[in-house]
Amino acid sequence: MRRDASLRSGTTCGPAWGVLRSHAIMLDFYDLLACPVCNTPLGPGLTCGPCARTFPVQDGRPILLRDPSLSPPKVNAVLDAQAAQRQGLRRSGLRGVADWIREATTASVFADDSVQVPMLVDRLQGTLPGNCIVEIGAGEQYYRRHLERLGRVIAADIAIYGATDLVADAHALPFRDGSVDALCVVEVLEHLERPWEFVREAHRVLKPRGVLFGVTPQYCPTHGFPHDFFRYTRGGLTSLAQHGGLVLEESWPLGGAWGTLLHWYWANHARENPLRRIPGISVGYHAWFHLVARVLDGLDERDGRGTRTLRQEHHDHVGHSFVMRKPPSP
Repeated sequence: MRRDASLRSGTTCGPAWGVLRSHAIMLDFYDLLACPVCNTPLGPGLTCGPCARTFPVQDGRPILLRDPSLSPPKVNAVLDAQAAQRQGLRRSGLRGVADWIREATTASVFADDSVQVPMLVDRLQGTLPGNCIVEIGAGEQYYRRHLERLGRVIAADIAIYGATDLVADAHALPFRDGSVDALCVVEVLEHLERPWEFVREAHRVLKPRGVLFGVTPQYCPTHGFPHDFFRYTRGGLTSLAQHGGLVLEESWPLGGAWGTLLHWYWANHARENPLRRIPGISVGYHAWFHLVARVLDGLDERDGRGTRTLRQEHHDHVGHSFVMRKPPSP
């Protein structure tokens, strides 16, 4: 891949670029970056000529935001049940037992991302125009080992996590036109205030035949407050894709009527039950709920992917996995 002359010669281009060069992974995607304001490819030192602006670097990560006054927060991830599962880890003691029960019973009922992301990657292998994958809202990149089966992965987020490669706003992606092969958004669309702008941006930065794929809720309790805005049906995903110039190539519903009802109960009531705070009793309570959820969920019909049959798509679901594709060039 082409490098700027200052990179090849080892010289610096000002203090910001000196810090940037210390973040080695940046060398792998420098040629992809563009100004999030005017979309002009960035020059040496993360400078944009038309905007007369130099973008800062914080903790070795380029901060590519429209608003120069924003300072991205640093986030220390907490090892909760889902974080542990996504990283292939297991918590110790009774919490580890509770995690095992959940994995064995309701991972498919409640549409766990740890099940859906590998499935999406399997379906996309061999269908992308190239191997540049950007995960938007990546957090600690729990799914990196799966996404790397598609190619090299860039982790973008509005905050700085340990795994963050660059800080960016999904509504103004800092990538050049037609430079990315796939964008991954796992439980992110609901947190975007103007998701239609993001999909238009996805269309701009994707190569022809590139894809936007991920998982999004149709039902989910309020989370990430106050940045929780939308829920999506299949019709909503279709409309979102069309307004952004993409085609909803495939989607499938996750969790049926029972899964949706039980998810609501668990999120809003069961998790606050005082019994869950008593060691030993909490594990039994956990096991009882998830076993019942698994049995009731079995009443819903499934297709070959372990998801609900298409004729039930007008019913309520926990969420959807989806693949949107940019049409080929005329």
